[in-house]
Amino acid sequence: MALDAATAKEMIQKLADDRATYLDTLSRAHDVLARALEASATGKPPPPLTSDAVRRNTVTSTLDIESLKKSSTFSPDDSDTDDDESLFVQTPLPKESYDEDGFRRHLRAYKWTCSDREIVGSVLDNKQLLQRSAMFPVTLGPVDDRSHLSHYSIFDVGKDGAPLQIQRADQKPVSRAQAIWDSIKSINADASRTREAVGRITIVREPSPLLFAALHYTMTPHFDMDEIFRMLTEDKTKAESHRPFSTDHRHQRSFVFTLDFYTIIGDECQPMTWQKADEDHGMSKSHVPISRCSSVVALSLVGQPSRPVKNKARRAEQKTGQLFDPFAPWHVLSMQSYPDWRHSIDAHNSTRHYVNGPEAFLITLRAEFKDAQKRLMEVYNRISDLVRMPSNFMFSEVARDKLLFEDEEFTYSRRYFWAHQALGIMNEDIQEMSHSFRKVFTDSVWDGSSKLVWPGDESVSSRYANWRKRMKKLREDIESELRGLENIAAMNSDKMKEIKGLRDNLFNGTSVLESRRSVDQAMITVQQGHNIKLLTLVTIFFLPLTFVTSVFGMEIIDNEQGFLNFGIVTCVICVPTYFLIGSLNTTSGAHFWRKKTKQFFAGIGEMTVNLFALFGYRPQWANRPSSFHSAPSGTRPLHQRSQSAKEGMAARDHISSPPTSPRNATPFSRRPSNTPNTSREGGSQNEIHQAATTTTIQFEDEEDRGPKHLIRKLDQGDHRKTNSWGSSNGIGTMPMNRSARQPTFLDRIPEVDNAQRDEASQRDGWLNRVLTWGSMSTKKKKGGEKGEREV
Repeated sequence: MALDAATAKEMIQKLADDRATYLDTLSRAHDVLARALEASATGKPPPPLTSDAVRRNTVTSTLDIESLKKSSTFSPDDSDTDDDESLFVQTPLPKESYDEDGFRRHLRAYKWTCSDREIVGSVLDNKQLLQRSAMFPVTLGPVDDRSHLSHYSIFDVGKDGAPLQIQRADQKPVSRAQAIWDSIKSINADASRTREAVGRITIVREPSPLLFAALHYTMTPHFDMDEIFRMLTEDKTKAESHRPFSTDHRHQRSFVFTLDFYTIIGDECQPMTWQKADEDHGMSKSHVPISRCSSVVALSLVGQPSRPVKNKARRAEQKTGQLFDPFAPWHVLSMQSYPDWRHSIDAHNSTRHYVNGPEAFLITLRAEFKDAQKRLMEVYNRISDLVRMPSNFMFSEVARDKLLFEDEEFTYSRRYFWAHQALGIMNEDIQEMSHSFRKVFTDSVWDGSSKLVWPGDESVSSRYANWRKRMKKLREDIESELRGLENIAAMNSDKMKEIKGLRDNLFNGTSVLESRRSVDQAMITVQQGHNIKLLTLVTIFFLPLTFVTSVFGMEIIDNEQGFLNFGIVTCVICVPTYFLIGSLNTTSGAHFWRKKTKQFFAGIGEMTVNLFALFGYRPQWANRPSSFHSAPSGTRPLHQRSQSAKEGMAARDHISSPPTSPRNATPFSRRPSNTPNTSREGGSQNEIHQAATTTTIQFEDEEDRGPKHLIRKLDQGDHRKTNSWGSSNGIGTMPMNRSARQPTFLDRIPEVDNAQRDEASQRDGWLNRVLTWGSMSTKKKKGGEKGEREV
């Protein structure tokens, strides 16, 4: 197993401390025995040698606790200063023993879940493994399942609260997997051992799939291992406290906390198959191999429930639950899946003493938070190195240009994007860890006022008073570790702002460079357009010449003719063609020919309609008033109701004067504007338009002012002035389409409702068109005077 320098240094220091503590304790035990021997020789009573004096983590007495604390590198609060064993758990764990045959039956018969198969699927699918006599590797050195890289720390905690690491009875070297199996397969099963365990601490680091299955087999009676495996594979930090109202007794007695975050893949390390990790495990200046890592810390209280508890929830299915005594025998399980070498191996040692399982559980959890700081800090440092400016940035223009302008592979855009997102995800993981812990471990849990999680405050007994005192100090330590994680999150946020600034500078520089390239490309495009235009003009120049030469090159043309005909035809075809192309090449010329073309086709259509009218037929497409004639430029469309009388009269100038009978009228006949068009009273049509702009209609009384009476009077021809078409007493006809809907005078009268407007719209089309081009003004006289409307 490869160890880094820091881990080896910690182990050496730990061994030196344990050796000094052991020698000091042995010396003091020798002094006690010497005084007892001297007292017996002189006849004096020997000094008392009680169990209170001879306990702690040694084979003999540790009488002077203060001197023992001074000789250790750990803080004084990690060791207990009370000598009363009643403050610690005194009930031993039940005897348990497991063997490989039972392990095989468990692998075959257990109903494994999907999460279980993600972790131990390779073991379940290996049929040869279940048939071998020895399931665990027996040879030393590297093995295929990488169990030689697994590490473990398994402690039995006695009645004095001191954890002692389990040692094999024989010193025969075995494989790492076999050593772990020998340590977890039994509890208090060795009758030769006089020291019974009241608690078991099982810590396994980087277990292989076979060791995961072995832990599932031995820990299933105490923990819901299916739930623990599922939490390991969920990629989420989560806490599940004691659930007294659950139907599964393991949920009632267990407390599970899962941590999930990122770490850097260590040398010769390999992530689990169910862990998300970088495909490239190599470290370089432009690459940081990242892997998802997770661990679980669980506590289980063994024994019978201490008392029932009532469920006060209104919609609860389980009305009562069970609570377990915090000072019951206990198991603490820690499974760590970290593909690196940054484990803390001094979380538990002989100088610590645990009053109960919850204290050991919290100390193990504190060590996990501390390891999380180390791993996340390492990721932060590597990302900082990845985006840090090169050492020659201040002096090298080439180095500055590399950071300012993006290359073809978008190296720095990719790098900044990955670094920014990675730091953001790290902050989310830190927030989840902090939130999950503080959500469960509220003030009521720490002071003992909680009804469901470790109830019992200082007033219960001296045991609880001592425990709550130690919990207070432990809370401060854990909060300190959480603040360290939050400080890392703050550093990540600052680094994210720095990376965002670098990315913005990169985008700005690259945008300027791309803008310059776009301008150059536009100039090239314009030049290419000029070249294409020149090529087109040359082609068009030779096109009519080619046509003429092709015609005269036919065999049907007499070859004896002179060149006079050829020259005449060439001039007749080429000159108009060149003139037309030249005029179309300008805006004014294109507008001129577009207008002339439109007028030409309008004339064709008008002639066609007139031709059909001679035979009494009118096409449907000729019913559109604007089919051939468009409104003069600068005027509004004729259908708009907002046009003035002047605009209406100007638009009417373009409409020919009507014939005497609509049936014999020629539609869309047009008279030149310069031809005098006199009415019966004399004067040209334009003069009439300017002089006779209104038609006055007299009403006899107030009741005769409605629109219906107005229409009746118009039908009767009751006019007092000459209209625009030269009729003094009647209404002339207008040569427009009778079916075309045009705005009427009713549309301009605000008093007319919709029903009256619809009724008027159904009248003869000539009446609606006559009143389209006028404007209406209403003058009302006082009292019973007559009102008149001017049209």
